[in-house]
Amino acid sequence: MKKNLLLIIVILGLAGCDNFLEPKSDTLYIPKDIVSLDEMLLGVGYPRPLGTYTVLSAGLNLLDDDITYTSQTGTISSYDEPKANAIKYLYSWHPDMFEELNKVYSLYKDIWESHYRFILGVNGVLDYIDKVNGTYNEKTLVQAQAYALRGFYFFNLVNIFGEPYNYNPKALGIPLKLNSGVEQSDIARNTVEEVYKQVLEDLGDAEELYQTLPKELQYKKDLRVNLPMVQLLKSRVYLYMENWKEAAKYAKKVIDDWEFSLIDLNTLEIPGSLSYYPFINENASDVIWLFGKVADVDAYLGVQLSYRFSIFNASPELIAGFKEGDLRKEYYIFREQNYADIFLPFGKNTTSFAHSLESTSFSQAFRLPEAYLNLTEAAALDGDEATALKVLNDLRAKRFTTDTPGKEVSGLTGKDLVDKIRQERRLELCFEFHRWFDLRRYGMPSIKHVWNAGETPVEYVLQEKDPGYTLPIPQVVMNQNRALIQNKLANPR
Repeated sequence: MKKNLLLIIVILGLAGCDNFLEPKSDTLYIPKDIVSLDEMLLGVGYPRPLGTYTVLSAGLNLLDDDITYTSQTGTISSYDEPKANAIKYLYSWHPDMFEELNKVYSLYKDIWESHYRFILGVNGVLDYIDKVNGTYNEKTLVQAQAYALRGFYFFNLVNIFGEPYNYNPKALGIPLKLNSGVEQSDIARNTVEEVYKQVLEDLGDAEELYQTLPKELQYKKDLRVNLPMVQLLKSRVYLYMENWKEAAKYAKKVIDDWEFSLIDLNTLEIPGSLSYYPFINENASDVIWLFGKVADVDAYLGVQLSYRFSIFNASPELIAGFKEGDLRKEYYIFREQNYADIFLPFGKNTTSFAHSLESTSFSQAFRLPEAYLNLTEAAALDGDEATALKVLNDLRAKRFTTDTPGKEVSGLTGKDLVDKIRQERRLELCFEFHRWFDLRRYGMPSIKHVWNAGETPVEYVLQEKDPGYTLPIPQVVMNQNRALIQNKLANPR
């Protein structure tokens, strides 16, 4: 029976779940009760900080226009030079990015592998859910989580390796693997449209299951996916599909039906140079679900110039977007050590000291501000500009100092209003892995990166609607699954 990288349920991943593998056997053991299946789901279905195969987004921030090579002078050490040269392939949208990165960073191939490991894990849960003992509520809660997670993983994958839905839904997306069995043959890629249909089906199943449960089981502060997470993800999916009414409807559910609340930055103490408020943490009032490991955020931050400057900074265009009185500039972006004018490309995560990220903390989150931004954009594009302005100003009221003149937006209509909302989205969600996906659905505009290492800066340009907006499938994956067709690759820049 032929096995390939896409289809194997990884034994090492499953071995962490008590009793999932029979002793002295390499065959799968079917759990007999819902407690065992729930433990299995937690062990092989969730992207947690200390998980071995948990990298979902590593380096994606290097692709967008919120990051730039530092303007500081200095040399890269001989130790870090191979890493820097490999990272340059990603930063320049080079079609050989994964092959070069994997020479020094094994985690980058895990973007594909990690997603499918998790998908196979949740598929195992869905395959066995009817074979275990347990109450209706216990089994339904586990099943709802599994559908929610699978929808999330498929959605992430298709937006990395498939063309934007609103540009070419008939383009090749990613293979839909819907069971935990080992296939007799390789699996071809489904279209982007087919993947989106499956995502909505999975999220719809999750939502229906959650809604049959008591309210206290629909959302629990236990680091598991939940009904408001499903609703926020459905809002995101519909936004990408340009289904404005459904995007607005589900965003409004998240805002109105739950007790999450926006953090008023006016109530927080301005952080000092070595102390930052962690917005991505389980105690934040606007956090709906936490996931991911720090490797996603700091995959490229370890390479530094002499004097320990990071080689990457927040782009000047992003920083210029934070106008006077906007507290997000103080809270959302770190400064390099004690340098007030050098901004680093992260800032909402928990730190252990200086600007070192805490490796035991979650790296990403579904947060309430996205629901506000989804709602205001969808309303504006659907012609409900009064709602769009109200929701936009509700968010901005918590982001600017109380005495900031002009913090309330008024008088904007049409494209000007949409542009303002999308700029607000850029500022609010900076470095949370939204910007690259947003640029894709905005029409794939031309963006530029400059690499300043060496005597002469090198400029790389991603042209409008460039094939580079869809990442190549790693060659190691192509070698394992011969049914895959590679994406159209841009010429090396």
